[in-house]
Amino acid sequence: MEGKKNILFITTQYRSGERIYPVIPFLSEKYNLDLLTIYHMHPTQGKWGGNTDGRKIFNKTYRPFFKTTLSEVDDTSFEKYDLIIADDCRLQSGLGEIYQRRKCLMIGNSHGNNRFNYPVINYQKCFDGCFVFGEKEATHQHLIPGGIPSNDKLKNYQGIEKKHILLITNFLGNKPTYTDPFGFHFLPMDESFFNSLRLLELQKKYNKPIVIKIKSREDGNYKEDINYVKNLLPEGLDYKIVVDVEDDNLLISESEIVIGHPSTMMLKSLQLKIPTAMFKNYGYGDEGGCIYKNCNQLIELEYNQIIETLKSPPDLKFLEKTILGGLSFNSTDYYIHYIDQLINGYK
Repeated sequence: MEGKKNILFITTQYRSGERIYPVIPFLSEKYNLDLLTIYHMHPTQGKWGGNTDGRKIFNKTYRPFFKTTLSEVDDTSFEKYDLIIADDCRLQSGLGEIYQRRKCLMIGNSHGNNRFNYPVINYQKCFDGCFVFGEKEATHQHLIPGGIPSNDKLKNYQGIEKKHILLITNFLGNKPTYTDPFGFHFLPMDESFFNSLRLLELQKKYNKPIVIKIKSREDGNYKEDINYVKNLLPEGLDYKIVVDVEDDNLLISESEIVIGHPSTMMLKSLQLKIPTAMFKNYGYGDEGGCIYKNCNQLIELEYNQIIETLKSPPDLKFLEKTILGGLSFNSTDYYIHYIDQLINGYK
């Protein structure tokens, strides 16, 4: 009887990789898994800009499922593997060198919502095929709809008590604003932004405290970001500021409403049918190949429009095309099924 086949699982960046890490226990039941940690997930060279190191969370949760753990490409015996899975699809993380040295199929995973189109432009540079979220993005033969496995756990939180209003931030006004190579300018979440939200009115309307989630960045200073936001908030506001949280599914699920920039995280609230409003120009919305094109919850930053948008339910057809398994919370099943096909069809 043939033994288990071998998979090399590469981690590069926790924030993007955490969407697929929940497939690891399921893969370990069928295959021998080895782990290679590079880029921001490297044990000594990696960087983490938040208050909780994602590497520690990963090690605690997933390390037991791997036979061997490596942190140097030169120490990796590529000839032993039947499939390589990387948690990203960008060249800057070092995946290009690994792709050149591979001896089997190498599969990448979407970096998230952006307009750089990495799953297309990096084909045969750092992967042979790449998982994307849904059929909307599957525009080329090498792109595989795989959903968002980490969001499957949202089904366990349906109907949970709503405890707060959630505001998800992106680029704050205390740093130079960012313009991408295509000329798209991210508006800063500055004093004007926070004033436009009319948070005191919003709080009075929903009678809930406000939780403000700050995005940690490898080159950022989350303590400075917290102080900056605190100084912009109106007196009398009942609020809490968080950075890295242990369970972002729970954070979303306990939200009465969710507002902020159009990030991949916002898909969680839409899947749970939580009233959601996302603001154009504060993150990638309907630019280029971004996932929020034709999403009714993507609006201009204007208080009355926010209130009206929060009254309308999410578009289920949008979700169906955007996340495979998103409505039934079974992306993991689809993802594992495709892996089985890939590994058993190649060797």
